[in-house]
Amino acid sequence: MSDVNTFSQNLDSNPFFQSLPIYVQENIKQSGVKISNETDLRKCAENLMNSGC
Repeated sequence: MSDVNTFSQNLDSNPFFQSLPIYVQENIKQSGVKISNETDLRKCAENLMNSGC
């Protein structure tokens, strides 16, 4: 669980997250989805840009 919290708390410093459109960043932050690593982040971002996370 701490891995999820640590990764999620540091999203703003993640280079991939910073490269995403602002609306995707905001949707990820506000969604409350559990993201524990960059693979989860990439999947969520892809889903958001295609339909919804």
